[in-house]
Amino acid sequence: MQAQFSEDVVLDSRRALWLPRQKTLVLSDLFFGLGAARRRRPDPMPATAHLEIWERVFSLMDDYAPEQVALLGDLKPSQGNVEGDEAEELRTIFRKLKTGGRTVIQVVGHPERSGGPALEGTGIQPVEQLHVGPFTLMHRRRIFVYPRHDPAHGFWINGGVHPLFAVPCLDPTGAPDWLRLPAFLYTGYALVMPPFVSYAQGFEVIQPERLPRQARAWTLLADRLSPLVLTELPPTPEHLRTLTRPARKGKEMGKSKE
Repeated sequence: MQAQFSEDVVLDSRRALWLPRQKTLVLSDLFFGLGAARRRRPDPMPATAHLEIWERVFSLMDDYAPEQVALLGDLKPSQGNVEGDEAEELRTIFRKLKTGGRTVIQVVGHPERSGGPALEGTGIQPVEQLHVGPFTLMHRRRIFVYPRHDPAHGFWINGGVHPLFAVPCLDPTGAPDWLRLPAFLYTGYALVMPPFVSYAQGFEVIQPERLPRQARAWTLLADRLSPLVLTELPPTPEHLRTLTRPARKGKEMGKSKE
């Protein structure tokens, strides 16, 4: 499903952004290469989740036939280590992405810190920002504060923080309930993207009362992309405003030693 943001920007329910004039497909936080590592050890995430990622990637390639693909964020968390046949899986994916001479560019927050095993053999060089037509692609953890954009008629496209909205609904019994949904969010200064992989979602729910008047949002649920009327959204209940971020393994080990 698609939503026409403007003549220059199309939102896709497969968690992608299409810039038709520049023939550029934009994806945020793909975390390529997890499949091979997860197949080698028990993991609570089913294999179908990884297969679904590749299906979406290549269905987007078939539908849009982009000349350029912009990947916002690391290929893996912190471009981390590769395990077993994971390196070959990464190289294979990038060979397919580059089919037909297609350009693939990675946009990261700190390119000087973005080298790592996940990039070896892919031919990918990370950059801090990418100018595509009137837009500037970035990957930073910011929602509201952006530098002045040049040109003025363009805006930032950010994949570094992923909007979540709490939306009222009814549970199976008909009682009032809430859903936390990922979303595309336009603040008037930037278009902020959801993550391509669902398990990279944000940990803080956006409070509609904090958004500027010109803000617009579209929520994602399965293959549906729905405009959200922000002025009619009730305040988020306190217990739904944040998600618990899993502790890092290093911190957990440190605590166990104390």
